[in-house]
Amino acid sequence: MINKSIFKEYDIRGKYPEEISDETAYALGVAFAKAIKGKKAVIGRDARTESEQVFWPLVAGMIKGGLKVYDLGVCATPELFFAVGSKKFPGGVMVTASHSPAGETGFKFCDSKGRVFGLINGKSQLEKPANKALGSIKPGIDFKAQSKSVDFLSVATEYKKFALSFIKPADVKDIKLVADASGGSGARLAEVIFDALPVDLKPINFRRDDKRFQHGPNPLLPENQKAASAQVKAQKADLGIIFDGDADRAIFIDEHGRFVQPYYINCLLAQIILSMKKGIIIVADARLNLAIDQVIKKNGGKILVHRSGYANFIRTMTAKKLLFGCENSGHFMFNFSFKDKGQFVYGDAVISILLVMKYLKQKKLKLSEAIKPFADAYSISGELNFKTANYDSIAAAAKKLFPAAKFSSIDGVSATAPDKSWFFNIRPSHTEPVIRLNIESTKPATSDKIKQQIIKLV
Repeated sequence: MINKSIFKEYDIRGKYPEEISDETAYALGVAFAKAIKGKKAVIGRDARTESEQVFWPLVAGMIKGGLKVYDLGVCATPELFFAVGSKKFPGGVMVTASHSPAGETGFKFCDSKGRVFGLINGKSQLEKPANKALGSIKPGIDFKAQSKSVDFLSVATEYKKFALSFIKPADVKDIKLVADASGGSGARLAEVIFDALPVDLKPINFRRDDKRFQHGPNPLLPENQKAASAQVKAQKADLGIIFDGDADRAIFIDEHGRFVQPYYINCLLAQIILSMKKGIIIVADARLNLAIDQVIKKNGGKILVHRSGYANFIRTMTAKKLLFGCENSGHFMFNFSFKDKGQFVYGDAVISILLVMKYLKQKKLKLSEAIKPFADAYSISGELNFKTANYDSIAAAAKKLFPAAKFSSIDGVSATAPDKSWFFNIRPSHTEPVIRLNIESTKPATSDKIKQQIIKLV
């Protein structure tokens, strides 16, 4: 039987081979072929050895299910989704464990609209047929025997042309950029894009064997920000960016080598995009609310507060034809229009970076100056995690503790002060007995007070 724990809210992920084995990959490939409407699919993988290990079993299953498979090789997740949208593939798969620790692998299965198969929609479509396929695997099957049936495909040149259409080379001329690929699959794509621009690129961790700076694939962890921070200061760079393992997220470092909270980058991008597209609706992560609500409304837009999760954003943005969405994890989602192919929504870190660099150059601002209005107006706690299974009782107690607040249950429980001077969100982890707390306030002292009150509840 397929291990039920591998079905996450946003994708499929687990330890190799304990939770996701070669046989599991094969069975999921068969199931995916049956779930999409079409006879072909495109596939790519990140740079992990575990992803390479399950790649051919997955391909063998897809072929067994009746698909013609096109292989992008090692690539960034934005390339995979770009290929699905621009080439009109009925579906695609990125083999990746994203920012998870070494030893894990996973799959981002998507349909022709880029909608990802996760816990909500994917489990019902994939689990039952995968279990059926699992039972039919013959002992000693050679999964790599299917390699001759695969056509290799590259979209890097087309992607570069598409990404660079959002700016002009002069918009980013002479910007000194430190780019940390985290030893992941975004290195080649970053080279393709930034080498085509008059940018002074300082790459680090672009090779898996780059032992000098090597660190883990999750850029939100402070220990994984140290290399980029040090290099920004050493190189006197204008800014730094850190990709996660599959390069669909970007974390920013300012000119002083300081980590910039993704929430403030969300505010900046919302402002930039509303200057380009007046009056649009922007989809924003429910975990923080005050600053981005103010920015969007001040710049003539409307906000749609949304449950976190890449798959959740993609479904809503596709259904409502919304242009831009942003998560507090460094995911930036765009609704692109490919010529004669209709709308297509996916997360793209590279285009976000280009838009930010263009803005800094045009406004003659440092990154710290660009985000200062948001950071000065609202301080945030960063996500605080507490190991407990008592989410329901803690959430109920929090409501009683702040009776005057306005509450929302879009994603866990959110509370907003009557005068909008503070906000907090408590939500349960979808994968472990942990509750996550985010606080936002006009005064740091207020955030500290709320934090201590919630800690007492925990």
